[in-house]
Parts: sequence; C-alpha cells; structure tokens
Amino acid sequence: MKSNYIITFAILLLSIKTFAQVQDTISYPYVLPIWADKVAERGMADQLQLPFGINVNYVNAFMDLEITEFGLDIAGKDVSNIINVETLNFTKVDATTNGLNLRADAWILPFMNVYGLFSAVKGGTAVSLQPTWRNAEGEIILQLPEFSSKVEFDAMTYGIGTTLIFGWNNYFLSTDFNYSRTSTELLKEQVGYATLSGRAGHRFGLSKKNKDFFIAPYAGVMYRDFIGAKGSSGEIGLDEVFPNLDMNFNEKINGKITSNEAIINDPSTSPAEKIKLQAQNQALTTIQETVNDSGVFSTKINYNIKKEIAQTVTFQMGFNLQINKHWMFRGEFSLSDQQRFILTGLQYRFGIKKKGTY
Repeated sequence: MKSNYIITFAILLLSIKTFAQVQDTISYPYVLPIWADKVAERGMADQLQLPFGINVNYVNAFMDLEITEFGLDIAGKDVSNIINVETLNFTKVDATTNGLNLRADAWILPFMNVYGLFSAVKGGTAVSLQPTWRNAEGEIILQLPEFSSKVEFDAMTYGIGTTLIFGWNNYFLSTDFNYSRTSTELLKEQVGYATLSGRAGHRFGLSKKNKDFFIAPYAGVMYRDFIGAKGSSGEIGLDEVFPNLDMNFNEKINGKITSNEAIINDPSTSPAEKIKLQAQNQALTTIQETVNDSGVFSTKINYNIKKEIAQTVTFQMGFNLQINKHWMFRGEFSLSDQQRFILTGLQYRFGIKKKGTY
C-alpha cells in the first residue's frame, strides 16, 4: 500500500512538472503586446514581431499645390482688393521636401501598433505667377510678365500614429493613420498634416532554414491633406522673391496708359471706345497708386495663405524585407503627375522581457 502512495505521488509530481513545462512553452516572454499569451496558446507566437522598434527612414516628397486664398496686410492696411488670388494669377505652385525620419513604435496589442515620429527636412517651394487685372466685363486691362521664384527652407516635423493589421495564411491587410505638425521659419503657425493609408500584400519566405527571412510586397492607397481650414500666415518681402517686380509693374502700367492715350487722341476712335479706354486708364492709375503707396515691393508684408494639395489620393507600392527578428528593410513609392513619394528605411526591433523570464 505504501509503495502505491509513493508511485501516485511521483506521477503527480511528474504531471505538475510536465504542465509547468507546457505553460512555459506557450507563455510569451515579453511585456508587450497585451494578449500575446493568447496568441502563444494558439501556436502563433512566432508570427508576432518583437514588440519595440526604432526606424530610420529617408523620405523624398513632391506635390503640386493650389492657392485658394491669399491676403496681404501692409502696415495695417489691407490691400487684398487689389492683390489677391485672382489678380496674382498663380500658374504653378509646388513643394519638395527630403530628409530623415525617425520613428519609435510599440505593439500594444497583437494587431495594433502605436508610434511617434520626428523628422528634420530640407525643402523648397516653387511659385510661378502672372499678375493680371480685369475690368468689370472680364476683359484684361493689365497683365504683367510671368514671374518664377523658389524659396528654400528647413523644417521640423513631429507626430503620432497607429497601425492596425490583419493577417491570414501569409496574406495581410493594414491601415495606418498619423497626424503630424510642421514648423518652419517661413510661417508663424505650425502646419497640421494628416495621412490615412490602406495596404494589402503577401509574405514570401526566402529561406527554408530561416523562417524569419522573408519579403512582403504590398500595394495600397494613401490619402494626405493639410489640417486646419484657416490657412497659414507669414512675413516676406516681395523684393527678395521677385527683385524686378516693381520696375516691371510700373513700366507695364505706364506703357498701357500711354498706348490707351494714343488711341483716345486718335480722331478715328469712336466716342464709346474713348470712354471705355478713359475708364480703363483711371482703373490702371488707381491700381498703380494703391500698390506703390502701400510699399508692397520694398517692405515686409504680412500675408495669409491657404494651400490645398492638388492630388490628395495616390496609389502606393512597397515591400518589407525582413532579415531576422531584429532587422528589416523597407521601401515604398508612389509616382504621379502631381505627387511623388519615395521612402527607404531600416528598422531594428527588440523586446523587453517580463520579470522572472529569462
């Protein structure tokens, strides 16, 4: 009888040890993500990325912009009735940026990643305009030559975002949203920027010996736009951007008035045409006096400008190339007539183990 108790006790100890070993096998060792143990119980823990990541990316972007509002204030005097979006007649506005993007992320849930980002970029804004004034009938009474200029700037961007992902049988779907703010010395206020994207792809193993070595190409769409309907404001001198604008402006007006006067003084000109040209000369004189008296060409002016992205939705293609659980390369691009986006980056991932886990 005593030997039976000993055998039963030994079997019980062996069962407890075996159960503990099974528990250790399915237990997830890292502090994140939440519910990772549930994933481990289903035998899919090896499909989880390490919970924390540091990403260094190079980003180059180009986009066409549209100016929908433009106002000028010079020494407290509003001249937007003379100089505005319609009269400036912007023919081309685009922006280019390139620089490094640093991103730190963590998998909070097995399907949810949150991250913060910071970037320092250099950029430039190219602007072409052909100032044009029309009369009440819509006829052009003054049109200056087309002017072009490019302003370069440094900018800093910071933001937050989240990624949701679903995977099945090596296929995956993901959605990503982030909000960022950019500050630059050209603008008094920071500019808000929102990005929403969706991607679908498939993971292909590249080694039978190393199951963590794979490539995952994907395709998707991305929506990007400025946030904040009020636009942005800044300070600039037109003589810095367009050095000869004042001379061309006055020469063009004086030449037009002189040409009109010659037609008015011609005996063959009809009375109706003379009245029309006299009214046109009066309008040109008012424009010239208002602009010159404002000091718009030589003094710093305060402006308010509202820009919109010409093409907010683009088609994206990219890939993730994972070398092992710690290192991954990423590339993504979109090309269109009105937008260009190229991203390349390197990611390092790591885990922080739970207390008592080795």
